[in-house]
Amino acid sequence: MFTLDEAHRALQSSVRRFAQRELRWRARKLDAAPAGSVDWELLRKSCALGLLSGQLPPPYGGTLDRLAAAVALEELARWEAGFATLLAANSLAQTAIALAGNAALGERIFGEIAAAEARQEPLLCALALTERRAGSDLLHPDGLQPTRLMVVARRRNDAYVLSGRKAYCAGGNVAKWLVAFATVHPQRHSAGLTGFAVATEQPGFRVTEVLPTLGLRACPLVEFYFEGAVVPAEQRLTPEGQGYALVQRLGAYDRCQGAAIAVGIADGAFALARQHTLARVQGGGPLVQHQLVRHLLADMAIHIEAARLLTYKAAASEPPEATLSAMAKVLASDVAVKVTTDAVQLMGAYGTTAKAGVEKYFRDAKMTQILSGTNEICRLAVTRPLLPLAAEA
Repeated sequence: MFTLDEAHRALQSSVRRFAQRELRWRARKLDAAPAGSVDWELLRKSCALGLLSGQLPPPYGGTLDRLAAAVALEELARWEAGFATLLAANSLAQTAIALAGNAALGERIFGEIAAAEARQEPLLCALALTERRAGSDLLHPDGLQPTRLMVVARRRNDAYVLSGRKAYCAGGNVAKWLVAFATVHPQRHSAGLTGFAVATEQPGFRVTEVLPTLGLRACPLVEFYFEGAVVPAEQRLTPEGQGYALVQRLGAYDRCQGAAIAVGIADGAFALARQHTLARVQGGGPLVQHQLVRHLLADMAIHIEAARLLTYKAAASEPPEATLSAMAKVLASDVAVKVTTDAVQLMGAYGTTAKAGVEKYFRDAKMTQILSGTNEICRLAVTRPLLPLAAEA
């Protein structure tokens, strides 16, 4: 049986207390806030727990291994999954910079992050990969699919000039640093995919649209333009045309985080549904006295625990194993959708109202099947290593 060690249990308790104290009462407010807004006071309070810098390399103050990060995200998502998603997007961009291996750039950016957090001044990062016409093609486990990109990077002396539009960037409007992928290919082919670290304060970066979303609303989703943004060559994260390798490595980290958030959503909805069935009287007694209701609650608990254990197993591997992380993300997000759907059903008409709270979990859950790579793409990642085995059999 998989069990957390003492350090991970202590972290779990600490983050759980923080979430109950700071997120429980904010969840509905964050969900109803104007699209694109974030709660900076909440982010400042998160600095005290190291939630913004926890996954930095240890020399820069990182204190969370991947399992610890999954545990923390689950606890946060149990009350407010959008906020957990914002922190996950920040950590993923930081991970991209660390994996790229540009020591001088990492020292510069990670030093800024650590210093800002010490002052309780949140400094966020974001990942900009997806475009309107290029999403799953850039994540396909069978290799980079041929497509034309909108964002291009042209070499000019000791710099690159970035131009074009990115879409569906989580936290892009509040980040100070972007990990952005562009093509250096003359015909805009995806084969030229290259990674860059871009400061959003520089000229040539402009957010063009904040996108209202179905769920996870505490994490802004934006589109933006690079309009001749000049990026020094030393801020290139990958060799030219080798961005896909970094994207594939990031996918495993991203899916572990997405799975943990989905488990938290499912568990939060389950807690509301369980409490409702104990308190709601129908048919002469509490709903929970009915065998059908008890069976439904049992299935919810079984599925949540299975998703949690697979997520922890995936997160405990270092680096995260691609197949396991894809399995965890698919299972956890599918469980989140099933559990939140059943929770709404158990709570009846009341469950469809904002007052009940479970409809927010329902909306958030659906988002987890799409973010971090759609479940269809993740299933391809799961089957890829199985096909050679089937051929040999």
